[in-house]
Amino acid sequence: MTSNRVYTMGYGGKKREAFFDELSKLNYDIVVDVREDPDHAYLGCYTRKHLEKQLKEHYMWIPELGNRTRTLPLTLVDEKAGMEKLHKVLSQHMVVVLLCAEKNEENCHRGYIRRKLQEETTQ
Repeated sequence: MTSNRVYTMGYGGKKREAFFDELSKLNYDIVVDVREDPDHAYLGCYTRKHLEKQLKEHYMWIPELGNRTRTLPLTLVDEKAGMEKLHKVLSQHMVVVLLCAEKNEENCHRGYIRRKLQEETTQ
């Protein structure tokens, strides 16, 4: 897994075209949606339905990695199960993008998920 690249990206504050341009520059294999509820996005172009249509087989949702809280400490829906699913994704894809709404990774649980992956690979 050490050869995988894991990026994070938030669509907050981005126009649709800018978001997809930025995403395409990452040369991703798959976009993993880590939102708790991707069916109700503030902007409709970021709902699960629209992302599935746009990204096709390069999109998946891991509901277990959704953040139940909006404050610290964060609480993922089912961290253990979600991380297991993410490890399976990483065994099949080299470049993975973790997607959420928050534009700043430091303020988002996707940063926590990426750090957790990094910790696990250094143990």
